[in-house]
Amino acid sequence: MKIKLLNRQSLKVLFTAGARPKESNFFSLIDSMVNKVDDGISKTEEDGLILSPEGKESNRVMSFYQNVEDDIPQWSIDLNQQDDKSLSIIAPITEKEHNNVIAFQKTGEVGIGTRKPKTTLEVNGTLGTNTRVGTYKIATVPADGQWHDILTNLDGCVAFEIMAQVGKEKSGRYALLHAHAVSTFGKSHHKIRKTQAHYGWFWNKIAIRFTGSTYNYKLQLKTKSNYGDDVDIKYHITKLWDTQMNELFK
Repeated sequence: MKIKLLNRQSLKVLFTAGARPKESNFFSLIDSMVNKVDDGISKTEEDGLILSPEGKESNRVMSFYQNVEDDIPQWSIDLNQQDDKSLSIIAPITEKEHNNVIAFQKTGEVGIGTRKPKTTLEVNGTLGTNTRVGTYKIATVPADGQWHDILTNLDGCVAFEIMAQVGKEKSGRYALLHAHAVSTFGKSHHKIRKTQAHYGWFWNKIAIRFTGSTYNYKLQLKTKSNYGDDVDIKYHITKLWDTQMNELFK
């Protein structure tokens, strides 16, 4: 039996002096209040507001309605009780259909448009960014014409995207490098695809290479000439592949 929800003013009228409330009116009164056990809601000094799904058959913790009498909420928060205990924010369409908006795994993965992200951040949809920076490594090396390590202790199959820039304001010497560096162990047939621009002579360019032994190799950068003591090559790197990524396919 579905109990009709009543507001405070309606309940006050039913329980005024001399009124004879019906059984259904008492049900409405009881259901208008929060019960810690039945409703899975509580508050403590240590944990703050405590919420849990009602029963084992539902994962629903909280819903947001435009109107409390609507049949379908605008937004809902689910706690997966069966598998990974993930927390999901969804947008219900019908009682059985919904759009997955964002999901949080206890192991740290976040999913946009998916409830089961396989990586730290997985986007099931179109990703738009204003600017992209590789954060695998952000650093500088001297622009002194000598080779400098930018990645060391490499082993196995690797692939990286590198952006590097060098130049001093009003010097007339600048270079910009975009490279994809791919290797299958050291001393293999490395491949580095480079796109670069420079201002001034060709020796203002930036060079990049793999070097090292089969199981311990590295990636290096240098300028083809000495830019001076106070000038550095600024670079950032995005990792595209390493042996750890094989775990994604298991």
